[in-house]
Amino acid sequence: MTKKSLTSQTTIFIFDSGLGGITIYNYIKNIFLNINFIYLLDNKYFPYGSKSKNFILQRLIRILQKISLYHDISLVIIACNTASITSLPELKEYFSFPIIGVTPVIDLAIKKTKNKVIGFLATNTTLQNYKIKNKINLLKEKYIIKIISSPKLVFLAEQKLLGYKIILSKIKKIFFPWYRLKIFPDTIILGCTHFPLIINELKIILPKNIKFLDAKKYITYKFKKIIKYNKNLLDIKKNIVYYTKINKDIGKIKNIFLKKNFHIFKKLKT
Repeated sequence: MTKKSLTSQTTIFIFDSGLGGITIYNYIKNIFLNINFIYLLDNKYFPYGSKSKNFILQRLIRILQKISLYHDISLVIIACNTASITSLPELKEYFSFPIIGVTPVIDLAIKKTKNKVIGFLATNTTLQNYKIKNKINLLKEKYIIKIISSPKLVFLAEQKLLGYKIILSKIKKIFFPWYRLKIFPDTIILGCTHFPLIINELKIILPKNIKFLDAKKYITYKFKKIIKYNKNLLDIKKNIVYYTKINKDIGKIKNIFLKKNFHIFKKLKT
């Protein structure tokens, strides 16, 4: 498919089931100025971690079809490891605009680990993906990869951003299996965009000097390769947030995005 050349303001569409994609937005906005951002949180079906591959793919197709009717999208960032792992190849075939996604940085972890014990935090759907399982199996002879799949950790990260009090003992309890290991992982893959939201809490409850790795630098690298970025464009921003369900936290969600220079809020009917 032919990727369109950008001659006007760049518009980036960031998608996640919840607020985890904010970690990608925070990183990109500080590097690339004068870009319009559209963020969609599919809070109607948050979280995606236990959803089927087919459900996620059909959901993404439906949302991207709707968004592309209203906006001229320069680039789509699937800021959700689960959605990227399950659907990215099919989405690239289905749509003409460029699409990139976050995926667990297993290869980077291999380069960074010193004791060859790697921790891998991700959703169950991500960990059950055949490519991820094959990758882990191939590495078993040289590395110890300990996995934790915890929907609760995703919820806790979301709750923290919404302003709810997070109890450290609840997070620490999730990691009890690792404390029984002879050697604790010196490198941890954050295989969900929500997990960097609780990085400070992880640093408190886990041993010191652990390297935490996520995909934000990879996304920036791909961004630069795809987008003909024009830093001289006028600073006229029209940042938009779409959500798919009105719930008790919608006011808090709006306040979070207001502080990040999003001033238009819309419910997307899906």
